Amino acid sequence: MRTLLVLGLLVLASTVGAKDLVVRQRSTGGFGGPGPSEETVYLAGDKIATDSRTARTIVDLDQRTITSADKAKKTYTVITFDELTAQMDVLKKSLDTLPPEARKQMGALFDEGEPVAVKQTGKTAEIAGYTANEYALSGGPYSGSVWTTDAIPTPATFQKWKGIEQSRGGAARRLGDAMAQIKGFPLRTRIETRTGGQTMVLSNEVLEVKEAGAPPEMLAPPAGFTKQAMAAPPGPGPR
Repeated sequence: MRTLLVLGLLVLASTVGAKDLVVRQRSTGGFGGPGPSEETVYLAGDKIATDSRTARTIVDLDQRTITSADKAKKTYTVITFDELTAQMDVLKKSLDTLPPEARKQMGALFDEGEPVAVKQTGKTAEIAGYTANEYALSGGPYSGSVWTTDAIPTPATFQKWKGIEQSRGGAARRLGDAMAQIKGFPLRTRIETRTGGQTMVLSNEVLEVKEAGAPPEMLAPPAGFTKQAMAAPPGPGPR
């Protein structure tokens, strides 16, 4: 689930803009998890808030935090980017203690050896009322495509996210490098991540984009929710 969140942020990173935007999209993700669901993404200055029927996630690029709210449990957690990186480091160190199959599945996510290549295919499509161009991605554990449009300005705040991604290691950094090469505002994305014998798919398609401010309540956990501490990742076992 943490990996899915990181990939989702990579996809959203290139949409951060100087103008406040509201993006309605249809998303799926996970290892054969639930089907497509609609969510609304609010791009407000240095904040990205994603709100759905079951959850709300708020990324604060200025404070370098990620707030995740679970609407069923009425709880939320807050983690800093540095804490997330530390958790990934602990997970990486624990690989040697895992069974061979689990080590194979997780190892691909930490391998920095193979870059992710980006190629414009020349294909176009109409998505959410805009003409979009397709970019293909492949390399390491990743494959997929991103469709973008030049009709929606891609903003400078993206540079801040790029700087944050450069500090991340493993294949996620390679994916971040590849996403940074793609021009335009993403309207349709499908990223497949192969880990061992399984494939995780993250996809979304924009249904509507409009210039509008985010309601203040969408930039914070829902009222009445209880803050919980983040669960620590399992550390390396005895050797």
